[in-house]
Amino acid sequence: MSARRKEVENSPGSAGEGPDLTAEKTPEEVAGYIADMVLQLRNMAKQKDLDFLAYLLEMSFQEAFDLSSRDKKD
Repeated sequence: MSARRKEVENSPGSAGEGPDLTAEKTPEEVAGYIADMVLQLRNMAKQKDLDFLAYLLEMSFQEAFDLSSRDKKD
């Protein structure tokens, strides 16, 4: 594991630390928030011609977006 990855995983706000900011949110609301964040990351990757990374982030965006709107389809 890279030193940078260890640093990120052990940083404040990583899983298991701090208050649970999603405690009062529905899964659909959390998925919508994730979709927004991933879309920003995808756009950054596209601007720097990181094509494969942009593709993976696009797939993540699509999944999160679909999950965020699943209660609206019913």
